[in-house]
Amino acid sequence: MDVIALVERGTPPAQLPGVRKVISTVGPSRVTRLVRVLSAIRWCARAGYRTYFLRYSRFLLVMLILTYPFFRHRIFLWRSGTADLMDGDRRRTVRHRLEDLFGTLLARCVHGFVTGPESMVPIMRARWQVPAHRMRLLYNDIDSDRFAPLPPAVRQETRRRLGWDETEFVVLFVHRLSFRRGTRLLVPYLDAVRAELDRPVRLVVVGDGPDRSYLERLGRDRADLHLMGPVPNRKLPSLYGAADCFVMPSYEEGFPRVLLEAMSTAVPLVTTRAGGSADVVGSGYPFLCDVGDLPALIRMTIEVARLTDSERDALGARMRERAQQRFSPQHVAGMLEDIL
Repeated sequence: MDVIALVERGTPPAQLPGVRKVISTVGPSRVTRLVRVLSAIRWCARAGYRTYFLRYSRFLLVMLILTYPFFRHRIFLWRSGTADLMDGDRRRTVRHRLEDLFGTLLARCVHGFVTGPESMVPIMRARWQVPAHRMRLLYNDIDSDRFAPLPPAVRQETRRRLGWDETEFVVLFVHRLSFRRGTRLLVPYLDAVRAELDRPVRLVVVGDGPDRSYLERLGRDRADLHLMGPVPNRKLPSLYGAADCFVMPSYEEGFPRVLLEAMSTAVPLVTTRAGGSADVVGSGYPFLCDVGDLPALIRMTIEVARLTDSERDALGARMRERAQQRFSPQHVAGMLEDIL
């Protein structure tokens, strides 16, 4: 398959493995972006490219829909989750309703609406009113060579470097710091887990977002709450590998990649059933609770902390095997090829 990558945001790499050409449409203004996107679409048409696969990009989606009468390309749009839902007690405004209507109109103009995992297909179909024959299933993938368990000596050295004592039970949270990700549950969660365990507990929070200041205020002068802020992706595998447990208390999700990262690293995880999370970990996973059920999150974390070494190793090996088989890049590439 011959592939061109169009990059709309950030600093694009000069080249990507398996990609013939990387085209940047990043610009200092909307006018510049518009010109670059139109130029890229025209170049792709002349070079014989007729299929576009987009992840979320509304600007490029609008441009592709508007230029379809001229170039007759196919458009496949990936979306998963309901991140446009309101947080907490906020109410929907006229602007939100108009954006919903606009998003629905755009979704119905694509040739294929792509989402995953399985439980998100009917949710996304109903949310965006997409005809059933246009729905497609596609997984996220995980590089299990990068996200892999650390050898014991490396794990011990990593914890020492991070300032995590070997006697501590370290719980890791990696996600956007927002209401919908359950970040406001983290401090009461930590306090309850600490009260139940007979060993020191540390909660390590990685990420950025609107709730960061909220957590910083509550975590001031607390040695058991380690707020690391945003961390480059290349450094994440060692954090997963050094942790004892991963927690995801989300109210809303789609296809959470952080679960795949924890699974691939063989770290036991505790998560809610938000979005497609149950599909990711498997329906038989023992540490899966209802959305918003803080007592269950606490109880399951304590159960993880009390696992024997052999029980922990067996659970981690099982989850890593699931990640390697079901969500490997090779398997997901095959799914995408079938779609395209």
